[in-house]
Amino acid sequence: METPASSLKPHIKVCAHTDCSSRGSDRVYEALRRICSEEMDIRKTPDCFRFCREGINVSVNGQVLHRVWEGDAVSRVRREVQRPSKKMDGVGSRSLDDLDDVLDGLVP
Repeated sequence: METPASSLKPHIKVCAHTDCSSRGSDRVYEALRRICSEEMDIRKTPDCFRFCREGINVSVNGQVLHRVWEGDAVSRVRREVQRPSKKMDGVGSRSLDDLDDVLDGLVP
């Protein structure tokens, strides 16, 4: 079975929830759609990413970028697609010993 070309494209979601929308997420969405729609699957989402104070928020294949503006949206999203950020494991469900190991790894 052949995979549709759209499923091979990076998935970009621009938060259109209240706070991001009031900061101009529609302009970010339009800039990305205008320039990157051939190479990326770009959508607006009403779902909040829960980083309202750090908006405008854009998800690139599940990794959330914060403080994305119309002028830097294309370059930041392309950079994230080319060199994805490393996600740190969540520490909320870990034991204290595991948490100590994580914290030790953060201190140089």
